[in-house]
Amino acid sequence: MEQIRLTKKDVNKAVGWWWFTSHMTYNYQRLQAGPLAGMMGPILNKLYKGDKEKVSEGLVRHMQYFNTEPRWGAILPGMVVALEEGMANDASGEIDGSMITEIKTALMGPLAGIGDTIWAGLIKPVILSIILSWAQEGNVWAAWLYGIGVTALDFAVTYIMFTQGYKLGMDSIDKFLEGGFIAKVTTFLGIVGLFCLGAMIVKYVTISAVLTLEMTTTTLDFGAILNQIFPCSVPLALTFLAYWLQVKGRSVTTVLLILFVIGFAGGAIGFLG
Repeated sequence: MEQIRLTKKDVNKAVGWWWFTSHMTYNYQRLQAGPLAGMMGPILNKLYKGDKEKVSEGLVRHMQYFNTEPRWGAILPGMVVALEEGMANDASGEIDGSMITEIKTALMGPLAGIGDTIWAGLIKPVILSIILSWAQEGNVWAAWLYGIGVTALDFAVTYIMFTQGYKLGMDSIDKFLEGGFIAKVTTFLGIVGLFCLGAMIVKYVTISAVLTLEMTTTTLDFGAILNQIFPCSVPLALTFLAYWLQVKGRSVTTVLLILFVIGFAGGAIGFLG
């Protein structure tokens, strides 16, 4: 049986296709299946050299429901390319279409959770918080920096994860499923995210106690005293209150209204500012 191997150029084209189209054809029936099948078309054509039946089987296989985080989760499309290459060159039949489908189904959810936590829940908010501080100082270039920088980082992450998935192939499956890897990564990112959240509370939740009492010999500044005892306690207390209300099932609108009432009442009596 003639061995047909994909070149680096083939893999790079697949990476580019996935990065550029992964969000283009979302639909409720198949989500990212369209971009995945489109990416696999040239791959299947090369692996099966115009065998329309084999190519059609592969396209139908990849038009089944598929959805994962497209950047950090790009390791899965990379694995799929490696598995399809392995199946096309496997005379023993050890790798088949149902196996590839089962692997996609098993890993797309965990990879989506990890990718969303890293990208949407941690990295982007941290970068945005830094850029916003520059933008608030009147630096127009901050908007361009965010757009260009995040786009470049987006592509770099996609390329690295995709190509690593392709290089690891079958071995990558065991690495993701063994030893509680997913749980460890999620726990670590949760801890890092809490540290970042604390820093953002201090920087962006700007409310403090401003009540002062004029006495015959001195002036009592409750805000300054409170900050000496427990720095930034008022922003932290309001953040915990908002969190507790949401845990209790209150809607975001209700939480905002409660915070508005607290702020309005506190400002009216001269306690908050």
